[in-house]
Amino acid sequence: MIIDVLQHVPFEDLAAIKGWGESRGHSFRVQHLYENPVLPDAKDISMLIILGGPMSANDADSWIVGERTLILELIDQQKPIFGICLGAQQIAKALGATVFQGEQKEVGWFPIQTITSHFPFIPDKMAVFHWHGEQFTLPDDATRLFGNEVCENQGFMYQGNVIGLQFHFETTKESMEKLILHDKAYIDDGAFVQSADVMKSSKLPAENVEVLFQLLDHLVR
Repeated sequence: MIIDVLQHVPFEDLAAIKGWGESRGHSFRVQHLYENPVLPDAKDISMLIILGGPMSANDADSWIVGERTLILELIDQQKPIFGICLGAQQIAKALGATVFQGEQKEVGWFPIQTITSHFPFIPDKMAVFHWHGEQFTLPDDATRLFGNEVCENQGFMYQGNVIGLQFHFETTKESMEKLILHDKAYIDDGAFVQSADVMKSSKLPAENVEVLFQLLDHLVR
């Protein structure tokens, strides 16, 4: 399968998702929207992955609004979509949910709890990488997958073929260090914000990539 990818900034890329694609025989067609904000046509897409970025789903840029139109077209065509951080917020907003500034930023390695029993391969609790201040309300008819004390809606599934995650299962050592380097001004002294040194010294849980791969396999099926 050729999988389309919307990449919003050069320092937030596919990371571990690239390894999933290579191991499954898929290829990626990446739209670098920071260079050319032109969106692909829904009819040419088999599956869409929407990556993160420092911009907001509430921004008025035409491509941000157009991205949500594309999401709704793909949902209408029953095509799989996987959204990460900003990508998840875009899916949620497209489905009528609200994207809002949370009371606390979440930056670094913090736990989430699994809310649903829909995916038996997901542990009850996981430590995952976060880099966000905004959050989203749960879209109508969506199944909440994850949550924690900072952010009630850390992930959801819609109609079985659309998944949005507020956090970053795809994080690798390299992708984390790129994010810290290029967006270090976002790191402050918040209660749920780790220092760059703490983030870099944390061991990346192998189970995160394992769960990521199985969720992506589910969407492809």
